[in-house]
Amino acid sequence: MAKDPQNRNITRIDNAGGPDKRPVKGFEVRIYRRGQRFNQFFSDNAHGGKKSALEQARAVRDKMEKKLKPYTRRELAEKISARNTSGQRGVRLRKTIVSKADKKYVYEHVEASWSPEPGRVVKKSFSVEKLGLDKAWEMAIDCRRKAVTKIKG
Repeated sequence: MAKDPQNRNITRIDNAGGPDKRPVKGFEVRIYRRGQRFNQFFSDNAHGGKKSALEQARAVRDKMEKKLKPYTRRELAEKISARNTSGQRGVRLRKTIVSKADKKYVYEHVEASWSPEPGRVVKKSFSVEKLGLDKAWEMAIDCRRKAVTKIKG
């Protein structure tokens, strides 16, 4: 369902049940905002079929989205994903392998990236060889922090 933009934040649930459990079929609306989860389930049986349950789920989703303020561009730039392993949004250690005359050279650098406006990404790298890992990391974090404070919206 996620591929259709009309069904964003809506998940289809088709659980066949088990020996002592009834099947569960319907749509669930899930919206996350600022650490809180809002969800509601629309059963096919209770809402007059699959099509009707989806229509009602979309209507409730639209109401929820209007009621809950969307994230600002700056909030999104500062929000840390659960998959982030460094603890810093937009800062990562990169290794670039370059082959020259049958030899491979590995260059490490810490890269800071941010999006000053929709559709545009800016990246700045700091050499680990020249600065050392700690200093490169510190400079990348500082660079990104300064850039993110200038993001409007």
